[in-house]
Amino acid sequence: MRFPVTRDPGNFTEVIELDLSDVDFIETHSSGYVVFHRGDEIFYPLIPKLSVLETHLERFGFLRLDRTNLSNLGKIRRFDEERLLVFFSDTVTKSSKYSTVSTRMKRTLKERLAFRNGQR
Repeated sequence: MRFPVTRDPGNFTEVIELDLSDVDFIETHSSGYVVFHRGDEIFYPLIPKLSVLETHLERFGFLRLDRTNLSNLGKIRRFDEERLLVFFSDTVTKSSKYSTVSTRMKRTLKERLAFRNGQR
């Protein structure tokens, strides 16, 4: 099994898929972080915080639309500018999945979607 790790406890360096069969041992370090040991190397498991994921997933088309979500721009099908919502299906129903958009991100999102759709 492969496990996503980084070389720093804040998870801001490159994500590495560490093969668990290569790990010598895993411990809780005195700093409180879980640490994977492989030979002389130390790795830290990727902690699923939005701020960490934002750093690593932006290159895959994810954008932080507000403080609560990262959305895949390639999957957005509709943007309701009035309600500040994005939808991930062509047809919007009461049960459609959506993400919220902050007022601050409205303009950026419109520009990115226009660029994606070849309108810029």
